[in-house]
Amino acid sequence: MSTPAAVPQSMKLTKTHKLILFVLFVVCGLLVFLIGGYLAAVPRSTRTVIKVGLPLLFLAVTVILYRSVRFKAYWQIAFAFCVASVGFLVAWLLSSWLLALMNVPTTTMAGLAITKFVDALLIVVPIIVLVKITGSDMGTLYLQRGNLKLGLLIGGITFTAFAIFFFLQTQDQGFGIGQIVAWIPWILIFVLSNAFMEELHFRGLFLGKLEPFLGRGFANLTVAIVFTLVHAPVEYTPDIIQFLAILFFFALAWGYVIQKTDSLWGSVLFHAGADLLIIVGILKSFGGM
Repeated sequence: MSTPAAVPQSMKLTKTHKLILFVLFVVCGLLVFLIGGYLAAVPRSTRTVIKVGLPLLFLAVTVILYRSVRFKAYWQIAFAFCVASVGFLVAWLLSSWLLALMNVPTTTMAGLAITKFVDALLIVVPIIVLVKITGSDMGTLYLQRGNLKLGLLIGGITFTAFAIFFFLQTQDQGFGIGQIVAWIPWILIFVLSNAFMEELHFRGLFLGKLEPFLGRGFANLTVAIVFTLVHAPVEYTPDIIQFLAILFFFALAWGYVIQKTDSLWGSVLFHAGADLLIIVGILKSFGGM
């Protein structure tokens, strides 16, 4: 995999410096992914300012760091935040327009799946394009084969296990087998779109860039904490504390699978399988059932 340049020996971080980087990353992560991304409570006019301002802010920070002799090694982390915020901006500008153009209903399983696919596509494409513009290859995002056999083995086993739990969950909720079978294509589109987008947006963009500074374990922990906190406002679970605790464990596992396989694919399947467990709650929240 093509990774960010190794940290110069003169910049090997002390525990204090690692803690400072950790705090800065969490603050920036919440700013980009929560305030500038998923938090719907912010007024629309304010959200527009935030979504336009964040890419400009992190682009300016990227340029400053790149030109700095002392802090140049950090520019790729700042640029990753810029790229992540651009993804949100593009989705914000185009998603509603595209969905209205396609006349997509948001109260059916098909409509939810198409909405998720469009939103994911509008976030993923800018990430890939901007990373390519900088001259980096897709390996910096873990979009490569890596240990594909191990990744598919882990992803396949976990996805199958979650699929069994999902089936039992739907039966417990009283849904017929025929109804579930009819939903399967749309459910797969939903969970695979969301899993790929989130794994790329969070771990693909940031995990490899943090490792030279924080080490593999601490980098994974740092991204997992941000990923978990960003999901705090979700409305499709009755027990948010329990949900976040489980999600944190999964986030660590997904990061570990990426690091172990040097690829995104195993974690995408693992993540998609886990999303099956919340699909009933999501559908109920948005009227899809």
